[in-house]
Amino acid sequence: MLIDDLHAFVSVARTRSFSAAAIRLRVAQSSLSKRVSRLEQHFGTALFLRHGRGVSLTAAGTVLLANAEGLLREVERIEADVRGINAEPEGLVRIAMPPATGPVLAPMVLERCVVEYPKIVPQIREGTSDAIHQWLSSGEVDVAMMYNPELGPAMEVQPLVTEPLFLIMPGTPRARALTRAEFPEACAVEDLARLPLILPRSPHSIRVLVDRLCAGHNVHPNVVFESDSIRSTKGIVERGLGCTIFSRSFLVQELSTGRLAAVPFKSALAAWQLCLVMPRRDQVSMAIRAVRRVILEQATRLYQERFWQDARFHIAADEPSSAQSSSRD
Repeated sequence: MLIDDLHAFVSVARTRSFSAAAIRLRVAQSSLSKRVSRLEQHFGTALFLRHGRGVSLTAAGTVLLANAEGLLREVERIEADVRGINAEPEGLVRIAMPPATGPVLAPMVLERCVVEYPKIVPQIREGTSDAIHQWLSSGEVDVAMMYNPELGPAMEVQPLVTEPLFLIMPGTPRARALTRAEFPEACAVEDLARLPLILPRSPHSIRVLVDRLCAGHNVHPNVVFESDSIRSTKGIVERGLGCTIFSRSFLVQELSTGRLAAVPFKSALAAWQLCLVMPRRDQVSMAIRAVRRVILEQATRLYQERFWQDARFHIAADEPSSAQSSSRD
């Protein structure tokens, strides 16, 4: 009986699917089936019942699962203790970040990896939440930052920051006049029916949030243009061609120079949550764990430096192991 066979069995048992388990373990489904078959031959009994919806455990499989998980945890602990004596995290770690956070956080994470973990090779991707969701599901990235993730149990989600959204409008009187709209001092959901909105297409996290918020108030948002790029959108708003909805953290320069202005929402539901997301795997490399820790530390540092204004932070004080020392660098 091989440890890899037990890992395969536990993964199939947890996901109730050979195909989902193969994605989690990053192996071919045929290889996974052979491992489970070896176990069934070893014990002389079937461990799974195959059916159209996936698989379910037999009585023998239920007994094996109850014992296998504890055994695998103990083996992993022993391996970590032995390898940790001289081991150094190394290898490729694929990271995905959204455009609103990546330009600031990615360089900090990269620099920290270069200093602390020179054998780790970080690979950075930038994309919207729906693109990042696809990368995670297909196993193309190892760890990601996402806004408002809507993911199943195959993903491990760590909330980091909840940040309020604002109505972002032109900052100069001339540009504001071009919109031919009267902007409120505090935006109600009902105002979105008359204001000229420039929003990303669904399933962008902000568009999904706005559509749901409006649907809950029986309001049809007045979307005059669609733009998936916040860089393009902020330029369009500056010109007076409409307004948009976004957080203030990515627009600090434009807001401070008066090219844009931010109006708060009356509804507390107008907020989005940035999360750290990883696929649930039976084995996570030292390199991925190290990069996860670096991201948490640097996110804590950004929060302490007030990058996220008016935000609520969700990382426990003891979560990032060296956040305090990082914030002083």
